[in-house]
Amino acid sequence: EFLDRLAQLSWKEWQDIYEQRDQTLEHCLKNYRERMNTDRLPLTLVALATGVSGRRVRFSEATLVGMVSLRFQDMHIRQDLDPWLGGLLVLPEWRNRGVGSMLMRRAVDEARKLTIPQLYLWTASAEKLYLRLGWSVIERSDYCGKRAVVMQIDLTKK
Repeated sequence: EFLDRLAQLSWKEWQDIYEQRDQTLEHCLKNYRERMNTDRLPLTLVALATGVSGRRVRFSEATLVGMVSLRFQDMHIRQDLDPWLGGLLVLPEWRNRGVGSMLMRRAVDEARKLTIPQLYLWTASAEKLYLRLGWSVIERSDYCGKRAVVMQIDLTKK
């Protein structure tokens, strides 16, 4: 139900990176279609906000507030590392409310359920968030015109 919106938000946020990878919005949409899995990679988790009333809320009434993906190969210069957590995005009006941390914890829990021993990510802007959530830096490099940090988390430890 949220496929088009996920692709559009992702494209808007990271268009420069997609274009450096020679990808279009159509590629982005295809990627999210492939991430509709629930029991294997690749997959995307979404955070939804719903009404607070006591009545049962229909899915169609939910508002998308954020997303994160577990996927293969997110950094072509480090093809030796896999799988990756990527595409963490919280809509601006929902930031600083714990949504990003909640999505990260849920993604790590899902990876553990899939018996993935470790995950990797790269970021140019959220290193402090990931350090706070238990990730460690394994290298710093330039990637797609950005100063990036590559991080990992060991999922065999609780």
